[in-house]
Amino acid sequence: IFHDALLQKLPIVYCMDRAGLVGPDGPTHHGVFDIAFMMSLPSMIVSAPKDGNELYNLLYTAINSNQSFSIRYPKDSSISYQENCKPKLLEIGKWELLIKGEKTLLLAIGSMVGMLMKSLNEISESIGYTPTIVNARFIKPLDDILLKQLCENHHNIITIEEGSLIGGFGSAVSSFLHNNGFNNNLNMMGVPDRFIQHGTRTELLDSVGLNKKTLISLIKEIN
Repeated sequence: IFHDALLQKLPIVYCMDRAGLVGPDGPTHHGVFDIAFMMSLPSMIVSAPKDGNELYNLLYTAINSNQSFSIRYPKDSSISYQENCKPKLLEIGKWELLIKGEKTLLLAIGSMVGMLMKSLNEISESIGYTPTIVNARFIKPLDDILLKQLCENHHNIITIEEGSLIGGFGSAVSSFLHNNGFNNNLNMMGVPDRFIQHGTRTELLDSVGLNKKTLISLIKEIN
């Protein structure tokens, strides 16, 4: 049914509610391959909200888009959600510039946006400046206009995703840089090419380096 809908160009909204590392559910339950899978489907829009409010907006946008749309969100806290707020239509493919900083550009999706914003003061103090932070809520299509602008002002770029590094968001950014003649220094943080075992979300995120400590070390190394 799913593939027939795509072939017939019928709009379908696909929601993945256990995206990323799900914690104590076990090694077979991690949702880390959906980005690579969804991006390979023609005309599929791939998105990841930073919090509950943005999830609401993305779902509203998806339903009203008349396009095939996928939304991924983790088995975790919604971080922020206002139940009585009216949903907003988001411009498909438009990212959100959260912090206009310098030197290093951090492109984060989904749950990793919250990690960055929560740790911003510690990150800035440790590296000696405030990096630019973008909520790349649309994984496909990329925000080509904003990304080009940011590439011209930031030599170092780090993508951060709670998903497979192979075929993931970072890979899409890498292809963009290559296809547009940019020579930026790109580093990718995500889930490596191995099955992740059992543990709490915090333990598992630490085990693959999706935390502020690893990020700080990486920024210091490349600066």
